[in-house]
Amino acid sequence: MKLWQELARWANERPEHLAVLTPDHQLTYAQLHRRSYCLANQLTELSGHRIAVHTNDPIEMAIAFYGIVRSGKNMVIVDPAWPSNLATSMVSRLRCDLSLTSWNSLSHLGRSAQSGNHESPLAETPVETATDSSDTHGLLVICTSGSSSYPKPVLRTFASWEQSLNCGADILGATPIAATLCPGPISHGLGLYAMIESLHTGGTFLATGKWDPTGVRTLVEKTICTRIVTVPTILSKLLSLLGPELLSNLRTVVSGGEALNQDTVRELYRVAPRVQCLEYFGSSEHSLIAYRERGLAQSAPPHFDGQLFPGVRAHIHEMDPQTGFGQLYVDSPFNSKGYDPSSETNISRCGSSICIGDRARIEETGRIMISRRDDQMLNLNGNNIHTGEVSAALEAVGLPNAIVQLVELDGTPTLVAYTVDPPKNPATLLAELQEYLPQYKVPHQIIYLRAWPESFSGKLKTKDLNIQHLEIQRSDDLR
Repeated sequence: MKLWQELARWANERPEHLAVLTPDHQLTYAQLHRRSYCLANQLTELSGHRIAVHTNDPIEMAIAFYGIVRSGKNMVIVDPAWPSNLATSMVSRLRCDLSLTSWNSLSHLGRSAQSGNHESPLAETPVETATDSSDTHGLLVICTSGSSSYPKPVLRTFASWEQSLNCGADILGATPIAATLCPGPISHGLGLYAMIESLHTGGTFLATGKWDPTGVRTLVEKTICTRIVTVPTILSKLLSLLGPELLSNLRTVVSGGEALNQDTVRELYRVAPRVQCLEYFGSSEHSLIAYRERGLAQSAPPHFDGQLFPGVRAHIHEMDPQTGFGQLYVDSPFNSKGYDPSSETNISRCGSSICIGDRARIEETGRIMISRRDDQMLNLNGNNIHTGEVSAALEAVGLPNAIVQLVELDGTPTLVAYTVDPPKNPATLLAELQEYLPQYKVPHQIIYLRAWPESFSGKLKTKDLNIQHLEIQRSDDLR
């Protein structure tokens, strides 16, 4: 079934069922269908092909997605956390003609906003009148976090998303009776995919749009949460924030990104004994690649060890004869078209297979072991952060010798930059960094050292940067 037709079906079969729930508002399937239909009508009447959507509101994002789907135009996700100069530059690079911040606020770029959409009766939008674009038609552009100042824009088609949804939903526990909590950023790939997966299968999507502990608690107190989709750092926070009385009805937890800590897995099974814990490996470029179930007594191996999703094929280039690991090339109906031509990066191709730098080994049993590329990517509250990008921004503002790490301070993950450069005014430094980095990538703290910790041979001991015995000249909190 097509994306729009599925939404229309759920609106017809269960119009009053909750589609999206936020701490302050809710949206039924009938309302989502009507409002996205109205938006689609307005978009169809306007010239332009690409619509820039920048919002943290899950309800606005859902209406925008389905309105753009029905209009046959392309959706470009603009992260609200980006600095204004980066957002403006990306919108220009990606040739966006229209800008959307809410379902009833649409503007031609460079012109005044139009507003005033009104909901039309559901009877005016029958399923049979919905027109779907071809499978090869562009659906949206998701911008990855990127390891340089410019995020990499990934082009997705209708077919790649529809097929990944149809394949992955059952494996990952997305059903019409699931109430899925996604407490991370809605403008990032994981959050957006989780939302559309929930709506495509007729479930209820619970979200705050970005990490908000108070909002998350409000959500799970409003309704029974049966499924969580998030990253390990946020899952760990959820378990300490909510407790068994609010999570005992969990049936599925889906974790993406780095491997789950074994302590987190133990706590998860303690508060929700009947839960199924699933870890998956994927990317914005490939969508779903492989998955595994994480048992209570099963510790995390050094590499991701799982099975390929149905329809996914993989092969290895430049294999190391000793380890069997090499460059992972993936061929599947879920693959993106690649990067937008405006990107400075190209995807490596081998026929219909693509590679983005991951290394893997394929076992004789068909299982796959994957080792992530060494790009020093961190994840903080659901946000991917490349340390090289933060270091480059620090260099641009006059601190060329900084090392960035994610450390635990009083139990809280904290982004810290260490340097031996002369101290700068923290207020000035913060203002300058915000010109280069979204707020979530700005270090919480900058520590000015008198000297780097060194080994007996004079090598820098980066592992010793988070101990308490450093020669600190000054420490400044930036946020």
